[in-house]
Amino acid sequence: MKKHFFNCFEFEFEATRLLWYAASGGSDYGEVSTTTEKIIDGNYESWYQEWFKIAQKIEQQAVNYSRFTKAKSYLRASRYYQAAEFFLPPKDARKKYVYQKSIELFYQGLDLQETNYFMEKIDYRQAKMRTVFFPTAEKSKGTLFVCGGFDALLEELYFTNVQAGLDNGYDVVLYEGPGQSDMIRNYQLVFEENWHDVASQVVQYYCETYGLSGLKVGIGLSLGGLLVSRGASLDPTLFDKIVLYNYFPSMVDSFKKAIPKVLHRYLEQGFPNSLEKICSSYISRKKFLNWQIEHAKWTFGATSLNGLLEKCSKFNEQIALEALQTDTLILLAENENYYDYRLGQNFYEKIPAKNKKLILFNKINSVSDLHCQNGASYASNESIFDWLH
Repeated sequence: MKKHFFNCFEFEFEATRLLWYAASGGSDYGEVSTTTEKIIDGNYESWYQEWFKIAQKIEQQAVNYSRFTKAKSYLRASRYYQAAEFFLPPKDARKKYVYQKSIELFYQGLDLQETNYFMEKIDYRQAKMRTVFFPTAEKSKGTLFVCGGFDALLEELYFTNVQAGLDNGYDVVLYEGPGQSDMIRNYQLVFEENWHDVASQVVQYYCETYGLSGLKVGIGLSLGGLLVSRGASLDPTLFDKIVLYNYFPSMVDSFKKAIPKVLHRYLEQGFPNSLEKICSSYISRKKFLNWQIEHAKWTFGATSLNGLLEKCSKFNEQIALEALQTDTLILLAENENYYDYRLGQNFYEKIPAKNKKLILFNKINSVSDLHCQNGASYASNESIFDWLH
């Protein structure tokens, strides 16, 4: 992977992620490149400070703009606030503040540009599960039900999938579940392996409330791919088609790429107490690995490394290998940065779905070979809608 902004992988990936939104008005190359020049490579506090500054600057400058110009500024600022929040620890008080700022400006931006959408909050356990409905102006071909994954925010999905869905004649519903966005930040609800319980309430609500009919397409980004594949396997009536954007392996398998091979056997059975302490110490010295593990503890509801492994062992692909019959499109990146991409090829070969397709993205047949085709919004959406049509 050629470095454009940073030597630090996670910074390079997240800066590219911001440019992913540019096609839908969620960022600007000049703003991203100028901000990255000010960030100290690998310094998480510097990352926060500079994205916060540019978001705040754009927000303040937009106050006296005309309505539609202000709308565009607010949408971009919302994503820069999201970037500022990204690496902050769960207990950092600034994390919730900038998260709320990103949400506030996002919906102000939609309202100012007169976007047709409906925010619906669905009762789920003790929480109000946020969903957003974007109806197409054309005769609807069906509905895309889109969820994110390990670290995505609900509003981020607008920039990755909504406009493409509307342009292709689909209604789009964005939804979050336990472990994500508001559900973890405001209700402390952690990820649930039975994702069909989450998705079925969303699908049922929209079919009943808005009378949606026709094709039901479940789209899961990143870890959302695993969640959606599990959901469709546990409830075959949930979706007519699913898109794993990207495929994501069993959670425990996803840890293997970042942890020395000699320790892999303990991921299944747990670490002996003395070794768990050594591994926790090792992880704490690896900045990005430590961020991944601490974020996972927060969103899966674990307090120790062994506790996290026990929780994550329930998030596996076994049920899909046994029961996934739903038509399935799998997007896979050859230079996948979070797991061995060959796990996705193996998954594709073994699922029992009769109608399935695998698209392997690399720099030969496409323009991105990274997780979720990071930065290549057109290439991935074109593949999805070509398959649906």
